[in-house]
Parts: sequence; C-alpha cells; structure tokens
Amino acid sequence: MNIKISGKTRKYIILYLGLLVLLYLVIVLVPKITDAFESTQTLEPGELRLSCETTGYLIKTEAIGTAGNAGAVEYKYDPGKIVGKDWKVVTIDAGDAIQEAGDTVSSAFANQMNQLKNFDRVKETNNAIISGIFSLTFDGNEDFFSPENMYNITREEADSRSTSRKKLKRTSTKAGDPLFKITNDGRWYFICWLKEKERNKFDEGQEVTLTLPEGNAQGRIEKIDKEGKRFRTIITSNRYYKKLEETRKVDATVTGTNAKGLVVDNDCLIDKDGVQGVYVRDKNGEYSFTPVQIINTDGEQSVVTESRYYDQNGKMIMTVSVYDEISKNPKRELKRDLKREEEKKKEKEQEQEQEQEQEEN
Repeated sequence: MNIKISGKTRKYIILYLGLLVLLYLVIVLVPKITDAFESTQTLEPGELRLSCETTGYLIKTEAIGTAGNAGAVEYKYDPGKIVGKDWKVVTIDAGDAIQEAGDTVSSAFANQMNQLKNFDRVKETNNAIISGIFSLTFDGNEDFFSPENMYNITREEADSRSTSRKKLKRTSTKAGDPLFKITNDGRWYFICWLKEKERNKFDEGQEVTLTLPEGNAQGRIEKIDKEGKRFRTIITSNRYYKKLEETRKVDATVTGTNAKGLVVDNDCLIDKDGVQGVYVRDKNGEYSFTPVQIINTDGEQSVVTESRYYDQNGKMIMTVSVYDEISKNPKRELKRDLKREEEKKKEKEQEQEQEQEQEEN
C-alpha cells in the first residue's frame, strides 16, 4: 500500500527533524562553549580514585612432579586441594608396563618440559615437593614466571610466551612425564607494564587492590622500574585468590587508596620559582600565586591539602581554602605576575636612586 505525502506535510517533517538536530546541538555544544569561557575553577572537597586497567601475569612458586616409571595412575586428591609438603598425591601401578629403551617425554608434553629442563623444582616423585594447591594443569612457564626470575622478565619476553595450559590428568603415564603441579598459596606476585600516566598514580610500598576475574586481592607495590617507554610494576600479595594455580595471563584493575582533599584540575597548576601552586582570585578580581601541597594525582586532576601544610623544613605554609576561585589560565597570570614584580623592582630601584641623590645634595 503506497501512502502519498503532500508537499506541505513533507515540509513539516523536514522542519521537525531540523528542530531535533538543533535541540541536540544546543544540549551537546552549549555546556562545552560555556566551559570554554569559564575562567576559574572553584575548589571543592572531593577524592580521587586512583586506578588503572592493565594486563599482566601471575608469578608463583610452583613445583612439578614427574613419573619415575610407567604405569597406571591414581590421583589421591582433586584439583584445588591444599596439600602439605611430602604428602603422597599420586600412585603409579607399574603392572606389566614396560618402558621402551630410549623413550623420552611424551610428545604431548615435550614443548612445556623442554622449557623446564633447567628448572630445579621439577622432580621425579609421587609426593608434594612443596606445600600448596594441588593442580592437574601446567603451562611450561613455571620457571620463567617465578619469583626468582621476575626481575629479569621483560615485557617483550612475557608477551611472546604461550600461556595455554596443558592438562595432566590421565589414567596412565610414561616414565619422565609430568604428573601434577603444586602452587604455593602463600606469597604470589602480579607483574605488568604501565604507561607513564598510569605509573604516576602509584609509588613503591603503596597498598593497592587488585581486581581480577575471580575476585579482589589486597597487595602492595613491590617495585617499579622503567623499561623503555613503559614501567615494569610488580605487586605482591599473600591473600587468597580463587584459581591461583590455574591463572597466568590476566586482565586486572589496580586501585590505590582514594586520596581526599581539595580537587584541582592539573591545568590550573603552575610552577613559580621551583614551587608548585595556583593563582587564586581575590574579591577585587586580582590573582595572586598560592603554593599548594599535592597529596596525589591521576594525571588529569590532583588532590591538594586545605588551609595549611608544613614544608620540608618544617615551616608552616598557608595554602588554598575550600571555595577559592583559581585561574584556569595560570600561564597568563604568571606572566602578569612576573611583569608586576619587575615593575615593582624598577620602582624600588628608582626610589633608592632618588634617596641617594637627595643624600648627596
């Protein structure tokens, strides 16, 4: 069925759509234009949630038990069970199994075991080599992503590693094949590489929260090192994390302690004579430089101390207060400020010259 629309109706439809577009532009652009003409920021109490999203790797103390002979395998515990050191976790019934001369590790595990050929926590045993979480998967990175090696790990090497897990559970084994893995559930680490903007949110020794796919874990920043354009960041934790033994590469959110104080846009901050501060507007509309103490920053905004603080020499410094209006163009105010200071300096020099001439006369 064809519906005919008259020319007049068509004009009304076009006018209506035009009004909708105009309304959209008003809603979206007017606030931005208003902000552009706003010359000051009013300081108000607030807090910054200092966090960043990243991808990294879990570093753990891990040990792998291998079969001393061929035979039927019986596991004593289910994966995820906490076992003690030297506990018998698997038995092998040799029966009529005969290991052929010259046999090596099964091809299914060859790549992973080749990466672990120099790893001293790979042992021929049916008992738990260390205490921790019993597991029936491994990835061959247990040596590379270990606490002993973590300060040698580069981002390029880490990203080049395959972290896919190989299943170990089976009903029979060859001699020398891996049987199980134990992951220490005490101290573990998270390593990642942050951009400079993200790195500036954190300091060594700072307490942080790791938000991981299976839950949160409290931790502490152990070390931050520059590596190329990134910063290698190592976080340590001793908190329980579900599936710790199965996880290697993981997406995470790192969150520091929320900083509270007066919130200032970083564009309002400026350095004058080696002191960081802002330009505060008085009742007469004049601006004066006021030093600030930055508590923390997320790269775009900072939290600063209110009213007063003490400098490195123990001297009390008066600073900004709540609802102070500060300039959004501190470079302009600094230029004016320095010009005024130069004019005052010249005036003082002229006064001194005049006083000297009067004394001579």
